[in-house]
Amino acid sequence: MYARVLRVANSPYYGQTRSITTVDRALLVLGLDAVRGIAAATCFDRTLSRGKQATVIDMQAVVHHSLATAAAAERLAQIQHRSLAAEAFIAGLLHNLGVAVQLQVDARGVEAMLEARAANPTLEIRRLESDFAAIGHERCVGILFEEWRLPAALVAVGLHHHAPEEAPAEHRDLTCLVNLAATLALASGNTFLLEPLPVARNPVALAQLKFDDAVLDAIEAELPERVRELKLALLGA
Repeated sequence: MYARVLRVANSPYYGQTRSITTVDRALLVLGLDAVRGIAAATCFDRTLSRGKQATVIDMQAVVHHSLATAAAAERLAQIQHRSLAAEAFIAGLLHNLGVAVQLQVDARGVEAMLEARAANPTLEIRRLESDFAAIGHERCVGILFEEWRLPAALVAVGLHHHAPEEAPAEHRDLTCLVNLAATLALASGNTFLLEPLPVARNPVALAQLKFDDAVLDAIEAELPERVRELKLALLGA
C-alpha cells in the first residue's frame, strides 16, 4: 500500500512537479484527506477482485465505474463545495460497493434483474430491484457502512445516491455530488451490466449544487483523460 500511495501521489492525476518520496511528504503536499482517498482506492480493486471470476457481473467494470465516479465527484466539488472534494472522492469510490454485497446475498435476484435488463436496457435500477431483488444495492451498502461505523455522510451517500433528494439535509450536497458524478461516469462509457446506458442528469441535484449543464458538459469532456490517469496510477492499466 505504501508503494501504491506514492505511485498515485506522483502520477499525472495529481499533477505534482516535485517528486514525492515518502508518505509524510504526501501528507504535507496533498493533505490527509487526499492520502486517505488514495489509500482507499488502492484497496478497492483488491476488495472487489475476490469475486471477479465467478459472478454474473463483471466486477472490473464496477471498479472502473466507481473510479470514474470518484474522479468526477472530486472535480465537481473542486468547482463548487471545495471543502467536500476529498470526501466526494471517497464517497464516489465506495458508492457502488453494495453491488458486490447484493451479489453475495441475493444472487438469484441479481440474475433476474439482468434478464429483465437484457429485455429492456432503459429500466431504472431501483425499479428492477423493487421487482426482482430481495434487497437493493443502496440498502446493502448502507447496512455495511453502518456496521463499519463509517461517517454518517458516507452512509447517506450509500443509501441515497440514486435519489439524493431523499438524503438528510446535512448530507445532501455530498449525495448530490456523487449522484451527478455517477451520471457523468456512465456518460463517459464507464458502465456495467446493471447500469449499461447513460441516464438523465438529476434536476434536483443540479439545483441543489447550483450547477448548470455547461459545467457538467466540461467535466464530462475531460473525464476520460482523468480516469485514464487514475486507472494507470492505481491499477497499472
